[in-house]
Amino acid sequence: MKLTAHHIGRLQNIAHPEQRAAYIKQHVNPEAVNLSTAENVLLLNFYQQNVFDNLGPVTLETIKYPMQYIYGIDPYRESIQDFLNHQWNVSVNYENIYGSSGVVAALEVLALALFKPGDVLLAPAPLWYGFPWSFSQTAGMKFVTFQIADGVNLTVADLEKALQQNPTAKLLVLTNPNNPLGVNYTKELQEELYSVFLADPSRQIISDEIYAGSQVKNKNEFVSALTLDAYKKNPDRIHVTWGLSKDFGLAGFRLGFMISQSPAVQTALQGTDCLASLAWFSPFVTPNIYMTKKLFLNKEGNPDPALANQTMKVYKGLLDDQYQASAKHLKKGNIPYFEGNDGAIFFWIDLSAYLDRVPKSVSDQPRLCPSLYTYDDPREARLLNYIAEAADVLLVRGQECFNEKPGYFRLCYTAEEKDRVTMGIDKMAAELNALPPA
Repeated sequence: MKLTAHHIGRLQNIAHPEQRAAYIKQHVNPEAVNLSTAENVLLLNFYQQNVFDNLGPVTLETIKYPMQYIYGIDPYRESIQDFLNHQWNVSVNYENIYGSSGVVAALEVLALALFKPGDVLLAPAPLWYGFPWSFSQTAGMKFVTFQIADGVNLTVADLEKALQQNPTAKLLVLTNPNNPLGVNYTKELQEELYSVFLADPSRQIISDEIYAGSQVKNKNEFVSALTLDAYKKNPDRIHVTWGLSKDFGLAGFRLGFMISQSPAVQTALQGTDCLASLAWFSPFVTPNIYMTKKLFLNKEGNPDPALANQTMKVYKGLLDDQYQASAKHLKKGNIPYFEGNDGAIFFWIDLSAYLDRVPKSVSDQPRLCPSLYTYDDPREARLLNYIAEAADVLLVRGQECFNEKPGYFRLCYTAEEKDRVTMGIDKMAAELNALPPA
């Protein structure tokens, strides 16, 4: 795959790495193996047989605004309550669950409800590159990342150092399981982090748990923030987001949820005090309920997550198989990766040994946004392009995930079918090994 000047020019105007990958797949190389996009395609056959067939007719009710609440009808929210309580071993009330058109929208709503422009947000890096858009573009928050000392294992010392440098911080955002590392934060670590940050009563924490059901090895099992002692002490200052994009493989559906007991959030979403509901900002639309009703409602339209729970059992087996196959091919190709990825759908691979082996004739990717990134190693950009051009494999740069040290990449092993994922890994390994010595 060779990018023309035309394509390079178009790609320079696309900020989102997954949108760039989509452009390449559509307009440059349809045969490219896209391991950059955080998608999960494993459940499609299951859905075709158990969910999408025989959904029933579309009615007036389906195409109209929700008849109850713009953040989701009660039966659906009650079913989500039952599902989460069963899957996560928590005790959440559906009245504290609010639906939105995706988790990105949920994050934006929380930011708008709780903070004012200029408030400082802290987030440990590496992290998902979309967080700045969620919190800064709409809510106007100041987005500040802090590096994990060893690159993979977040510690209380990392947070304390960040607080020393940003004492006015109002929000800490954690992704558990972590994107891109795949780490499940232990209960002990979370309790310490939450205790330190919430010592100031003006501070809040958002735990983005969108990959909670995507578990493989479970050396460290997933522990939701909703189970913490810290949550019992501060239920109105800890907020959780989750959705169906990752665990259920329904990224294109845009179904997200926020769980919050904050009076400020509930007022904003319910539209009291003469203000319109923030839920209108990105509503939980009725076609989504129609498309997924078999997962969470029975034939009478009452709460029943039986099929959703069955889906998670099926998914566990498919995910483990996909993970094991991908890990086997990475090891066969001598591609090192962080092996603490108990959760989420990623391998954090270390290709730093190849940074100085890529010919300078290989073109760079578009430069990282200078207002967000203080580092942008052209060697990492060339290595990404080399892998795309020589092996037809698309990845996400580590520095785009706010990892300062160059040479790391995020590989999503559920973004394509197993045979294509392993084929892409093998081709990448072969082309990397073909590079001349540094």
